[in-house]
Amino acid sequence: MVPVMTQRQTVVTTAKIGQRGRLILPAQIQRAALIGSGDTVAVRTSEDGTITIEPLWAVRNRLRATFTVLLDGHLPAGPARMLVGGTTLTKTAGPLPVPMRPLSPASPEDRAVVPGDCQAVFTARAVLAGITGEHTSRMDLWLSRAVLPESAVTELFTILARAGTHERADALLADLAVLGVQIPGPAKHRAHLAEDTALALELTAEAAREGVEVPMPDALCTAAAHRLGVPLFAADLLPTQQA
Repeated sequence: MVPVMTQRQTVVTTAKIGQRGRLILPAQIQRAALIGSGDTVAVRTSEDGTITIEPLWAVRNRLRATFTVLLDGHLPAGPARMLVGGTTLTKTAGPLPVPMRPLSPASPEDRAVVPGDCQAVFTARAVLAGITGEHTSRMDLWLSRAVLPESAVTELFTILARAGTHERADALLADLAVLGVQIPGPAKHRAHLAEDTALALELTAEAAREGVEVPMPDALCTAAAHRLGVPLFAADLLPTQQA
């Protein structure tokens, strides 16, 4: 459960850095920030020497508040949806922009359960749906295990640029990394680029035969999900791209 962004009391106190750089936060600070022993927090520095410690729930709330406004009119038309196994794609299908070949023999019951260490590939729009939509514990858990291929990163930059907020792209990627999203480096991605591109072209051709146009970034994400053998999170096409 993610705490709702509300006006909270500000607590100002001091803490001493101990051996090996350990910093023990006073109990009153932990209570005010809704954190406790074992919780992960984001720690960042600024050029003026300021050090910020931010609970992950606060990172998610900040992203939601910021990008819901900045990307108004550029957000997905529907929520992110996890795709596992084969799915028939039609013109009237719901939030399903990408056709899926079988990934695993998972039953509908299995698909509703989050495996202990399973990852998932996210498209750019699925990431936006995840950080700006109504938070659920399941979506938060999947975001912490998300893999964002280079094609999705490029698409994310494109969406931000179209909304006139491209200067926030690097900061957004940094926050996503803090939340656990894995963003493989270009060199690692390119090792499988030919394989993923070949499958992506097949997927776009299959979709075209069904009368549906699938964006290449989504097709590349689907190919990556097949290669890794993990589920795919996708979202509706952007309103401006729908017929």
